[in-house]
Amino acid sequence: MKQIDLATGKEAVLLPEETLSCAIGNFDGVHLGHKALISLAAARQNTSKSAVWTFAEPSSRFLNGKPGLLSSVEERLSLFHELGIDIVFIEDFENVRDMEADVFAKEILYQRCHVRAAVCGFNFRYGKNAAGTAETLSEAFHALGASVTVMPPYQIGGVTVSSSEIRAALAAGDVETATAMLGRPYSLTGEVVAGKKLGRLLGFPTANQRFPEGRAVPRFGVYAVRAVVDGHTYPGVANVGVRPTVENTENVNCETHLLRFDGDLYGKTIRVEFCRFLRPEKKFESPEALREAVMHNIEETAEYFRPETGHAS
Repeated sequence: MKQIDLATGKEAVLLPEETLSCAIGNFDGVHLGHKALISLAAARQNTSKSAVWTFAEPSSRFLNGKPGLLSSVEERLSLFHELGIDIVFIEDFENVRDMEADVFAKEILYQRCHVRAAVCGFNFRYGKNAAGTAETLSEAFHALGASVTVMPPYQIGGVTVSSSEIRAALAAGDVETATAMLGRPYSLTGEVVAGKKLGRLLGFPTANQRFPEGRAVPRFGVYAVRAVVDGHTYPGVANVGVRPTVENTENVNCETHLLRFDGDLYGKTIRVEFCRFLRPEKKFESPEALREAVMHNIEETAEYFRPETGHAS
């Protein structure tokens, strides 16, 4: 998959005869609705190659004032590749935020990026003051002899799948709904950093990770999770929050105790997938009370994963 960074100001390196079927959008999280839209572009609709046009980092404008991105640029690129996309155009939002809608359609998409078959969502907006819509893009492309396919709302159980709905589900601890809309569990990928080893003192060593700034954080609490380490998957119990019993820090951490794992994780990059919310984060009266609660959460997690692992503990 070729990546073309439009933000550098360099021209897209495309052959004159190359024509593209291109999915256009923010695609934060690359949820099931996004995947359906991108798959239309991947079908190459009478063009030579498929493409995605997106932003390096989604602007806060796209988050409707609600902070928290569902995916990193690297995660989005990996998912685009899995969907069979040939080319990804990456742009800086600030370069196009004040661009007139007709200029964006004709000069950027049609001329610079060779888009001849665009695919966008029903609620797609672009250009200065978000004046451009799916309808105006269709009109502009029709005048150029090109086409636009507008994806209708993608629904699950009568609810339209959207990044905003997924963020709301995560904020409520409803990771099952987030999983259903994403088509995969919401996850955190990051390096395991050194902590204060308090979990080890309680008998439950943990892999400590920090949520990157601007990343969507699930409701503070304890979760049954899957942890992927060096290609191997382990069930685990993760606490998301600020550790009120032992430290009460302002940093949002994810501390994961892996079941049936024995090894050193410091410095490794692991992926933690949030599968079920077990309980809210709370401050316990003593480390012993905390330890009893964690023991119960481990039992709950082992039972939750028993159909997958064949183990009860």
